Parts: sequence; C-alpha cells; structure tokens
Amino acid sequence: MREKYEILLVDDDRTLSPLVKDYLETKEFDCVLFHTAADALAYLEKHSVDVCILDIRMPEKDGFTLATEIRLLNPETPFLFLTAEANKEDRIKGLEAGAEDYITKPFSMKELELRLKIILRRFTPEDMIKSSSSFYQIGLYRFDPGSRELQIENHTQKLSAIESKLLQLFCVSPEWVIERDYALKKIWSDENNFRERSMNVYISKLRQYLKMDPAIEIQNIHGAGYKLYIR
Repeated sequence: MREKYEILLVDDDRTLSPLVKDYLETKEFDCVLFHTAADALAYLEKHSVDVCILDIRMPEKDGFTLATEIRLLNPETPFLFLTAEANKEDRIKGLEAGAEDYITKPFSMKELELRLKIILRRFTPEDMIKSSSSFYQIGLYRFDPGSRELQIENHTQKLSAIESKLLQLFCVSPEWVIERDYALKKIWSDENNFRERSMNVYISKLRQYLKMDPAIEIQNIHGAGYKLYIR
C-alpha cells in the first residue's frame, strides 16, 4: 500500500481551507490544518511534515514570514504558496523566498494535487518511497520504515521521508555507524555545505524522537559521521 505523505496547510480562510483538507485526504494524503501561523509553528516544533501549503495574507503574520521561520526550523521542508494575490511582485517574492510553487485562488483541486505530487517526487528519491514490511527494533522503540512510524509504548512518532531514510541508514549499517559523506550521497545525492547543515538538523530531530529511551544515544564521530549507541 502506498504510504501517506503529511501536508501542513496554513490558511485563515475558514470556508475554503477545510474543503482543501478534505480533498487531499480523499487522495490519501494526511493533512493537518491551521488558521494561524503561530499554531502552525507550534506544531512544526514537535512534528515533521513532507510539504507545507501556505496562504500569504493572514492576520498577525503573513505567509512570507512564516516560510522564513519554517526554514529556520527545518531547511529542507518544501512549501508552496496558495493565495488570492495574483500580482507579479508577490509571485516573484514568493519564489525568491524559496517556494517550490505558487498557486492563485480560485484554483483546481486536481491541479493542487498534481503540483504536490511533483514536489514530493522532487524531494523524495525513489528508493525512499517504496514501502517495506521490515521492522527494526531500536532499544525500546519499534521502527517501521514502510509507514515511517517510530513507536514506543503507547506513543507513535510519524517521521518525515528524510528522517525515516536517515534512521534506516543507522539500522542497516554495521555497528549502527553511518559516514557523513555516505549519508549525504545516499539521501541527497550530493555533499554541499547546505545539505550538511540540513543533516545536522535531522540528526538533532532523531535525538529528540529517541530520547524516551535513555539507553539510546546518537554521538558525533569527529571527522567521520555518527554512531547510534544502545547501552
């Protein structure tokens, strides 16, 4: 069965946005909806998503500012703007902010779905989207790379595609060690400095997700990579 991707939708239009959420969920996406930037950021501090859909004109904080703050939390999270603003200046500003796409209202739900799938293909290498029936035991955790779920007792953490791939690299590597260069090539197919900083962010997130088992630790190996210790 095709795994579900999690979409974060931030839009203060309380009439349209629930319809967008419902449509995406009929297309086998998981969609979380917030009407304010503050609520969306609070969610992203504890959860990872695969792509964000951001309205531009919102009270208190606009979509451009929200996109900048999302990038600080997770530099690799792709986003697109969904807005009633059709002027050229806003479109250029949105693309300059790093948006993968820009869709104006009114829009076709089908077009939005297709544009999301294009973004996901761009950010998710083929070997990361194949489902798997294998499970890994990591200390007290059970990790399912197929569903991208990390479970301990009654707590389940949904991982992003890249987080899942990174954790899986630990699981299949001898003695739970991954070399930095190998991980960069395997996940992103390059070794540039921006990707390296991004990987540090993902390692930090995995440390947070695994902290409920005090016997687990991910340590930096100076000049080499990382090792996952289970005492």
